[in-house]
Amino acid sequence: MYHLYHTEAFILSSANRAEANKTFTLFTRELGLIVATATSVREERSKLRLALQDFSLAELTLVRGKNIWRVTNAAHIDNVWSAFCNRKSEALIFARIFRLLRRLLAGEEKNEQLFLTVKEAFCFLKSHAGKAVHEAEVVLVLRILFLLGYLAPRGEFESLLSDVELWNESLLTSARAFRALALADINQSLKASQL
Repeated sequence: MYHLYHTEAFILSSANRAEANKTFTLFTRELGLIVATATSVREERSKLRLALQDFSLAELTLVRGKNIWRVTNAAHIDNVWSAFCNRKSEALIFARIFRLLRRLLAGEEKNEQLFLTVKEAFCFLKSHAGKAVHEAEVVLVLRILFLLGYLAPRGEFESLLSDVELWNESLLTSARAFRALALADINQSLKASQL
């Protein structure tokens, strides 16, 4: 008997397989970064098709097969492109964030705090149209690098990193003051990661 895993997940990317199957790269709350397949998901009659769109947030049920994870059920929560359909800059932030996560995450290792940081950033930007978008991206990248151990915390960034799930306008205002320093540290950390 297989164990079922229920978790929220961001669908970072997908690739077509065989006649109607797809393979998904998922950033999950409970399992970290995993690759999972869904059988017949490209068929029009598939119940999973709408919930498993790229750049979606979904509630998934997964089962671990012999060599790969399989998606057995999915419920749509939200979609980045739909949430930001008239706000291209916010949508592009999450395209870059999802690419960064695929690059930096090593694999199946639970990092619930990181997942919640990304999810809270998405929820904040969704409800605060046009609010210091570039500062929000800088804060989110700083937090990702910090939580993954690629960034040593500076005293200047303490307000940005002390509660990585907190998002508000005053946070973005304080981030504006350290933007140049933060960008330099981000670039240095990414260069040092050699990924």
